[in-house]
Amino acid sequence: MSGALRALTMLNALIYFGASAYHSGLLVPAGALAPASIAEALLAVVLATALIGVVSPRIAYGIVLAGTIFGLSIVIARGLLGIDLWIHVVMLAGLAVGFVLLFRRRAA
Repeated sequence: MSGALRALTMLNALIYFGASAYHSGLLVPAGALAPASIAEALLAVVLATALIGVVSPRIAYGIVLAGTIFGLSIVIARGLLGIDLWIHVVMLAGLAVGFVLLFRRRAA
């Protein structure tokens, strides 16, 4: 894993852990949504396993992308178009940059 991808993966994991903390109600009681908290924590762990080399970054990013899109579909279906939508937008932006770094590294 390149240095840039490693740094981005750490940042992405922190974003997912932060979203998990938000949805657990630790930061804002109104943000409590237990299933989302668990899912985001698990996705952060998947990114962390890529950092330590247990899982290939390509596999980890694929799993996290699928989970994020699933979460976004729930957000849209429930009409939660406030902070929940923006959290997913930030997550997807981070994953997009990660995929660019993954494919650029692979092509080089």
